Amino acid sequence: MKKKIVALVLVAILAIGGVVLFKKGIIFKGSSASNGDNGEVYVMSLADIMGTNSSYSTDVFMGIVEGQESTSITKSSDRELDQVYVSVGDSVEVGTPLFSYKTDKLEAEIVQYNFDIEGYNLSIQEYNDEITKKQSELDKIKTDTEEDKNNKERLTNEITGLTTDIAIAENQINQTNAKIEENNKKINNSIVTSGVSGTITKIADDTNPYTTDGSFITILASSEMRVKGQINEQNVWAINVDEPVTLRSRVDSSQTWSGTITKIDTESKQENTDSSYGGGSSDSTSTKYPFYVTLDDSTGLMMGQHLYIELGQTDAPEMDFTDGTYIYDYYISYDESGNPFVWVDDSGKLAKQSIELGDYYEEQMVYSVSGIDNDTLIAYPMEDYTEGMSTVVGYEGE
Repeated sequence: MKKKIVALVLVAILAIGGVVLFKKGIIFKGSSASNGDNGEVYVMSLADIMGTNSSYSTDVFMGIVEGQESTSITKSSDRELDQVYVSVGDSVEVGTPLFSYKTDKLEAEIVQYNFDIEGYNLSIQEYNDEITKKQSELDKIKTDTEEDKNNKERLTNEITGLTTDIAIAENQINQTNAKIEENNKKINNSIVTSGVSGTITKIADDTNPYTTDGSFITILASSEMRVKGQINEQNVWAINVDEPVTLRSRVDSSQTWSGTITKIDTESKQENTDSSYGGGSSDSTSTKYPFYVTLDDSTGLMMGQHLYIELGQTDAPEMDFTDGTYIYDYYISYDESGNPFVWVDDSGKLAKQSIELGDYYEEQMVYSVSGIDNDTLIAYPMEDYTEGMSTVVGYEGE
């Protein structure tokens, strides 16, 4: 375990989640942080802060290797299936034919549509011939008798009607051509191909017309693997998207892979006691959220393999915090004279405790320290702290 990563994670939790902790009463309890005895400050033992009393680590989680997200291929409900070219378990590449639709009905419709267009064109020709004939009759009327006026009006109306009929026929031709174009598109796209490389995992059949998500064929991307982990509601702030991680074999600790957290799915919370992922909390009944790691290289991994997910990718040496007294540097405050101190619990009240700093371990961001011991109850320093504020241990009284 890399203790520097623990430090960085705790910094992130306290920096990003400080407001949340304040509102929930974890850092402060009561009506106000600056209200003297009416405010309560969350404290924990130095041993717990440094991890020496913990049976788990905040920077290691359990994960399982799985495929990337599945791709679902749907089938048109108004088209008739012709052939299925793949079977469950088949490997496919981008462009591999999956299934095809029958086209004979579409082709027959196109033939009929062309006949309809010929009919419309013949009608238009007849309408034009009639217009020419009636226009000739109209041109021959030279007098302005009552009978001639009636004939002119009649012929004009008939020509107008024929012109409207032509417009209707032309519109029907346009609509029919659009149907032909649509059928040709369907014929040209009658073979459905895969858009991803992967493995066929589901195909609908007579006993299972559609898969549960309404798709016809489901493809699990096999060109990439990912690792799924779980984190609980108490330390979901400990991880971040784009954060590098190390994946370690649970069988052979010398086997490692590198990757990056690419998704934290806080929308898919689940209440369970599943310990197959574990890590990060002793409260196995709290709400869990899945997160996903994209691997830099999946060579040597198998689907379903269980791994440890360790935050960070560092070669910093591990440090044993059980052989002395140590504290992370961000728990240390300094008075106006530059003397170091920490905020501690003194019989239920917040107090300043002077300390003496020893060696500094830069990789872990840790000082050896005297003036306190591993049982000392310590608070994370905040600007609003004043001596005499009440303290509370753990999460009691939330």
